[in-house]
Amino acid sequence: TQAKGKWDVAMLPIWAGTERHNSLVGGAALWTLKGKSAEEYKGAAAFYNFIATPEQAQHWSTITGYIPVTNTGFEAMKAAGFYNAAPYKGRELAIESLTYTPAGEYTRGVRLGNFGAVRVEIQKAMQSVIFDGADPQTALDQAAARSNEVLRKFEQTYKGQQLP
Repeated sequence: TQAKGKWDVAMLPIWAGTERHNSLVGGAALWTLKGKSAEEYKGAAAFYNFIATPEQAQHWSTITGYIPVTNTGFEAMKAAGFYNAAPYKGRELAIESLTYTPAGEYTRGVRLGNFGAVRVEIQKAMQSVIFDGADPQTALDQAAARSNEVLRKFEQTYKGQQLP
């Protein structure tokens, strides 16, 4: 069914009297692992340079719905009118929400070992409250305990190493 009324895109809401901060990015990521040959790293760098072009930013944003990964790509898409009409109208708010304040220690994004697994634990807790009637505090406490186990495993894996 179609919802009635006029719908639009907006920033995530915040409580009255509180300060807005950057939203946190989520979603897919590309990784280059250590232990590869110089030729493989050169190939990976060439691929990253290719997908970072403004043309590819628009292509990837069009087919995936993801945000452009560079400011240059975002600005080129804005200048071309990408965000002016449906179905892309309003998507620029994602970038504005991610860059609302200057990057700082707490606004650069999540630096959490095995973030995906921690997010799954939080989702399970939320779903148990919403769909199974679980007590919210109990569900969150259990998710925190399971998430801490995930973090301890990450710590053991990278013990003594300096991460970038």
